[in-house]
Amino acid sequence: MSMIQLRIGPADHGRALSLEEFRDAEEEEGCRFELGRGVLEVTEVPSSRHRRVVSNLYRAIGRFDQEHPGLVECFGGGSEFRLWIATLTSGRNPDLGVVLEGTPPDAKGRTQPSLVAKVVSRSSRTRDYQTKREEYLDFGILEYWIVDPQLRQVTVLVREGADWSEQIVSGEQTIPSAVLPGLTCHVAELWVGVSADESDA
Repeated sequence: MSMIQLRIGPADHGRALSLEEFRDAEEEEGCRFELGRGVLEVTEVPSSRHRRVVSNLYRAIGRFDQEHPGLVECFGGGSEFRLWIATLTSGRNPDLGVVLEGTPPDAKGRTQPSLVAKVVSRSSRTRDYQTKREEYLDFGILEYWIVDPQLRQVTVLVREGADWSEQIVSGEQTIPSAVLPGLTCHVAELWVGVSADESDA
């Protein structure tokens, strides 16, 4: 007898799920789904200003890739990467993931990112600054950028042993990356096309 596949939508926000249930669920279109510590988190598809900041991130990484060939295997966003953090019953979709050349594949043959970034929205501040900080460290991410359009700053977390070192940059400062040495992206470049009244991306 065949099992009926679980279908999840906005009404399921806050529902308790196992990692296996979330992994196998059919997701309703028009929303984004993450599992945080065993609880389903349903959010709206990002706004156009959020997507603009993400696009600016992509442009910076694409420029780095062109200037430093042979270092980046691939980069992409939530549709390309879902990070399964079994120890914390979480499944996360970063806005940006960067996989380095030579990264060994996991048990399913997928190479995982060394660097991830998240563009903060008003509704996700606690998750992005606190919860995901812990989860990405547990997952093994080497570098995590918290990109905050409201504060117009980037918090760069670099793994140092079992913890993060932290540096906050803004304005014309260059984003300091240990994973992408030689990156020349200034923080201000991320807000190109985003007006001050749209800073709640």
